[in-house]
Amino acid sequence: MATAQRLPPSGALEAIDAAAECAFAPHARHLGPLPARLVWSRPAAVVIFAGLDGVPEGDRAVLVRPTRELLARHTVRERIKAGRVSLHDHSLNTLPDTAQEIAFMALHVARPETPPEGCVTPALN
Repeated sequence: MATAQRLPPSGALEAIDAAAECAFAPHARHLGPLPARLVWSRPAAVVIFAGLDGVPEGDRAVLVRPTRELLARHTVRERIKAGRVSLHDHSLNTLPDTAQEIAFMALHVARPETPPEGCVTPALN
């Protein structure tokens, strides 16, 4: 919980989407920062290996603290409806797609056929 609470709010998913499969990089760690292919991108997200409600077994999750603007975007709402994104409260309990008070959003990442290459874990501040 402490790791999730320290995440800064994110208003964009582009850098996180580009790095999502890096959740399966050999050096990715549970509750560690999401590795990225571009060192300077530093996506504001952590990797969750297992134990998050709504994430299928074998998948990993990329946990984000979304801004209201991000949640209001049509493309984000469509992804939520498609089921590859789950919404969570402050205790990381799963919320319904229609929830209003959302604290976290988890992007579900299926294991890629081959391990991702070129992923670099950003240094912690």
